[in-house]
Amino acid sequence: MENQEVSKKGGMFKQALTYGLLTGIGLIILGLITYMFNLYTITWVQYIGYLVLLAGIIFGTIKFRDEQSGGFISYGQALGFGTLLSLVAGVVSGVFSYIFFSFLAPDALETLRNIAEQQMLERAPNATDEQLNFARRFVHPIVFLFSGIFGNTFLGFILSLITSAFLKKKEPLPEM
Repeated sequence: MENQEVSKKGGMFKQALTYGLLTGIGLIILGLITYMFNLYTITWVQYIGYLVLLAGIIFGTIKFRDEQSGGFISYGQALGFGTLLSLVAGVVSGVFSYIFFSFLAPDALETLRNIAEQQMLERAPNATDEQLNFARRFVHPIVFLFSGIFGNTFLGFILSLITSAFLKKKEPLPEM
């Protein structure tokens, strides 16, 4: 029983890494499409990112449950797996965002700063230059790195809280 538990944990990390990488790549592709078609201000594009993360969690958890865990997974294991997968996806997409906005497309960063300034002026028309500069400082590659990591992990945890309730499958008790 103990060896089986250890192999589940090792298998969990490997599967979470695999499906987290795939989910992160999906988020990167969505980010590149957003950049190529200048879809920064379109709200529903952000929701597609949530769906990519949700699909990665569901698909990855089902694969782990069925292929590595003998067809069974507890609520806690499913929650842990989905959160770990989200952490990996967040690291992948966050690091890519940092590299992308720092080195590959710094022009996109300036576009995002202008959008942030414009949105702030719409919400607070009497905003001072100091307040606008403060808002512009948050549009920075290092902020994208950390928000990608922590944001995806937190969102993945919340999504996993919900999906785990549906994906859990208890092992039947042995007959006496």
